[in-house]
Amino acid sequence: MRRVSATLEFIPLGAGAGYGHPDQAQSGYLVRAGDTAVALDMGAGTFNRLMGFVDPRHLDAVVISHLHPDHLADLLAARIYMAHGPGLGHPMHVHAPPGLMGRLEGIAAGEPWAGITAHDLPAGGGTLEIGDVVVRHAEVPHLPPTHALRVERGGKSVTYGADCRPNDALPELAQGTDILVVECTFGEGDIPEGAMHMNARAVGEMAAAARPGRVLLVHGDPAVDRDASVDIVRRAYDGPVEWARERHVYTA
Repeated sequence: MRRVSATLEFIPLGAGAGYGHPDQAQSGYLVRAGDTAVALDMGAGTFNRLMGFVDPRHLDAVVISHLHPDHLADLLAARIYMAHGPGLGHPMHVHAPPGLMGRLEGIAAGEPWAGITAHDLPAGGGTLEIGDVVVRHAEVPHLPPTHALRVERGGKSVTYGADCRPNDALPELAQGTDILVVECTFGEGDIPEGAMHMNARAVGEMAAAARPGRVLLVHGDPAVDRDASVDIVRRAYDGPVEWARERHVYTA
């Protein structure tokens, strides 16, 4: 049976980076609103956690921000579940940048791929209507193409910035959002030359421009000082800031 949410709920299934602490999973988030459940990314370790909140057969869609492995690796586990396990006959709809299926089929070593139906995200940006929610997406600078994602229902919203370096597209997409989920890879440190990620100072500047209701930091390298990073963000943004707690239910 589906669990119906009367509000917009955001659940970090995993908020780690390319590698993380032993108790962390990689990037993956669940949004529930009304009779709709949508996953944003599905990095390693997140599919098992997803099953603790929603039956994968009742997941309306998965939206993949970009094609780096730490944001999609558990689609391989999802494929087994949907093609050979309890999900048989209930294909999982995955919206992603072009080329997703080629990558997954390569890892599957030539086995017939079933259980997942892929849909290409349009270049630049656009809007998806999925059940009771609207998902707006816009390209941000990282692996081309990478899409930041804003999920909306009934005047409430959560915006997930994916991975990106400082840019203007994310604050524009996130303007006035209730929850801004933003990467803080380098924490209190500097951004190395040419790196396509952010630090706490950049997060603070972006949050000050977007004016969200709260900021959740994700995708930090394991060595970053979490408390120092939050303090730096607060120098520019005066709303609530914290590192996202995995498997915690946030309400917009």
